[in-house]
Amino acid sequence: MSLWQRISTTGVTSSATSELNRTIILCNRVSLLLSCFILILGILSFLHFGFIASTKVALLVSPVTLLPIVLNAFGHINYSRIFLSVAISLACVVGSTLDKLDYVQIEELQFYLFRFLLLSATIFPFILFNLKEYKLWISALIINFLCIVLYDPIHNALGLGYYQLGLNGPSYYFINFIALAAFAVISSSTYFLKFSFEKYEAENIKLIYQLSLKQEELLYANKVIDEQRDLLARENERLNSDLLQKNEQLSATNSELIAHNNNLEQFSYTISHNLRGPLASLQGLANIVNPHQLGEDNKPLFGHFLKSVNALDTTIKDLSHIIEIRNNVSSVKDVVNLDNEIKHIKTLLRKEITEHKVVISSEFKVLEFTTVKSMLHSILYNLISNAIKYRSYERDLVINLRSQLIGSSVQIQVQDNGLGIDLSQHKEKIFGLYKRFHTHTEGKGLGLFLVKLQAETLGGNVQIQSKPGIGTTFTIVVNGVE
Repeated sequence: MSLWQRISTTGVTSSATSELNRTIILCNRVSLLLSCFILILGILSFLHFGFIASTKVALLVSPVTLLPIVLNAFGHINYSRIFLSVAISLACVVGSTLDKLDYVQIEELQFYLFRFLLLSATIFPFILFNLKEYKLWISALIINFLCIVLYDPIHNALGLGYYQLGLNGPSYYFINFIALAAFAVISSSTYFLKFSFEKYEAENIKLIYQLSLKQEELLYANKVIDEQRDLLARENERLNSDLLQKNEQLSATNSELIAHNNNLEQFSYTISHNLRGPLASLQGLANIVNPHQLGEDNKPLFGHFLKSVNALDTTIKDLSHIIEIRNNVSSVKDVVNLDNEIKHIKTLLRKEITEHKVVISSEFKVLEFTTVKSMLHSILYNLISNAIKYRSYERDLVINLRSQLIGSSVQIQVQDNGLGIDLSQHKEKIFGLYKRFHTHTEGKGLGLFLVKLQAETLGGNVQIQSKPGIGTTFTIVVNGVE
């Protein structure tokens, strides 16, 4: 540590506040600089004027101004600052009077020179004290003010006044008003400068405190985030481990399901095809039987036999159709135009549409998209033909068709004002195989089952909204590209 640092930190303790330690360092440095400045003035005075009284005073005061450093070392901080604030003023008054006792030729400069030093001492109370220590800095400022005011009276009392020593400047005493005005300007300016400095320093301290609180909050938040990150990392590791196990289980389950599904498909295929031969034989035998050769008692039994054989044939054909749809997932997809499909369906159902005065309207926001054309045609045909079949006899049938794009899927709605279905009773069975809810018309109950099956085969689904006596709305969603 340098000598400058050692002298500056004399009296500084770790138990004191940072503000007090800063004040001690400032006081020590001002004391040292002032001592050096007075010593330099004394040396210059000696070289220029010789060993006169003012030179002696300067050389004496120079070491005396180091006294505040000693006082600070012993903890007398207020005394050291008071002494340093008034030392220059008192030294100027003493030096000025002694200088005039030891003179060869009096010059007017001797009366002005010390006044400049008195005015310079005005700023020391503001440098060394905080404004809140008003009793100390006001006391030091009053002493400096009295030294300026009593400068001439003290000289006159000792017979060393300006005119007493033979000087005759007519405007000399006016210099007192100039000195007082300069004192007022210097002291007030320094006060406001000090006030602004302390105000902004207080705001900075407050801001630093707030920032330190924010920093503590951020450090705490970072700590919590780090803890949460570690917790998430551990949880992620656990989840990854569980996920790997679940994936292995799912893979095994999926393999089992694929095997079961293949077995079921093979079983369904075997039933639907292997029964075709015996059934065809039964139908052939039934066709060569001459009903007229049967007795009257056997004719009803033969009729029931034919009815059962035909029902079994229909069931096997339906089962073959369902199996064909399930195995048709990889069918080639084409670009489908909904307007063209509706025109085709209208052509197929022209007789029913004309006979029952059916109105079919469409509002397609999505007109073309890619899908399995045959399946979409079957879905729309079944829904429109069902709407005609289960129309209300109280009003003309109106069928509205709409389409829109939802994400990458196409939504198609088929709405009618027909008989409707009581969903509170039949919702769970609505898409079941061979389920019928109106018995006044012919049907097998296969259409809605096929609609649901084909919609799911196309990667979508079908929903229904219906009220008896109001009508029904089917919403079909299929994967497609516009």
